[in-house]
Amino acid sequence: MAIQYIADNSALQDVVNEISKNDEFAIDLEFDRNRYRYGFNMCLMQVFDGNECYIIDPLSNDIDIQNIFTVIEDPDIQKVVFAFGEDLRLFHSMGCFPKNLYDLDAATSLLNFQPASLTKLIKQVLDIEVNSSSQQSNWFRRPLTDDQLHYAADDVLYLLQFKRELNQIAEEQGILEWIRQENRIFNHLDYSNEDHNNLIKDKDKNDLSVYEWHLYCKLMEFFDEVARSYNKPVYHLAGKKLIQDLSKNPDKAKNWEHTKGIFARIKNTTFKENLLQAIEQATREADAKNLSKTKKASYNMSKEDYLAMRREQSRINDLKDRLIKPIQNKIAEDFGPHAKSFILPNRLAKEIVAGETELMPDYKIHLLRKYSNELQLDLSEFI
Repeated sequence: MAIQYIADNSALQDVVNEISKNDEFAIDLEFDRNRYRYGFNMCLMQVFDGNECYIIDPLSNDIDIQNIFTVIEDPDIQKVVFAFGEDLRLFHSMGCFPKNLYDLDAATSLLNFQPASLTKLIKQVLDIEVNSSSQQSNWFRRPLTDDQLHYAADDVLYLLQFKRELNQIAEEQGILEWIRQENRIFNHLDYSNEDHNNLIKDKDKNDLSVYEWHLYCKLMEFFDEVARSYNKPVYHLAGKKLIQDLSKNPDKAKNWEHTKGIFARIKNTTFKENLLQAIEQATREADAKNLSKTKKASYNMSKEDYLAMRREQSRINDLKDRLIKPIQNKIAEDFGPHAKSFILPNRLAKEIVAGETELMPDYKIHLLRKYSNELQLDLSEFI
């Protein structure tokens, strides 16, 4: 099948006009998340409408990828996808909220397929070998190689056929409505406010005092701004270990020109002066707040709080073992172990007994009530 490479707005509008006529199309993205450049970036969009395969280049200077967002958000046209979680986050960060998704990954899980890549599932279900050699490509590079183009196309070419096969199996097993309910959840998700760089994590507090933690956070913000200016991930400039060392011993910055393991273009006197200014400002703030240089930044619970937490964990685990585990076993017996892990994973089991569930589809509630009645388990407090 010929692949149409779309790199200008006129051609993109033709694509929009064509796929708007259909009731479904397959879509996938190739993206980069702080691997080769700064931030979370769409590098390619692949669309297949059953007749034509379009490889759309959002990095082209002659294209505005937002021109296709309206049809992606159209609730009357189904978008067939596979494991679309990260793609959805990227769309939301760009202000696009896809509607009417059909995620084949959820469908295969409900049908008790062993978790596997799309390549392996297509081979298993359709007996078709597809190309996987360019999976780890640098998708920023232009021009794209023939291998990259064919790999990208393969990500969408078989999704519509795959969906038809799965729907037939699901209909035979009576769980087609379960798949529909799972896919409707996508309409209610919103990842637009997520921090996709996620530079500062709680685990980074280890071995840092409250004072040093303040310095560390400020230095990470400083390096993040510099990384943005160079359009590079922060770790391309300096590793976290180095920034932690600077937080513990700011005087090391005075020897910056001789520091190993840093980006060559920031290994100079000008950058050192800016770094020293950032450190000085951060230390002034820490001093003004009277932050402790001895107290650990990682929160240490009091003995009473720790014992209370352990009691609550023990209570939840006991409820899970008594009330949910027998239901998990029944689901595994009736629908298979992989379906069980999707329908009622341990994470959801704990959320149920802790009263923290959100967006649980109706079929799961029905199953919980059905099996709790059969097993004479009282879940009335939780569902």
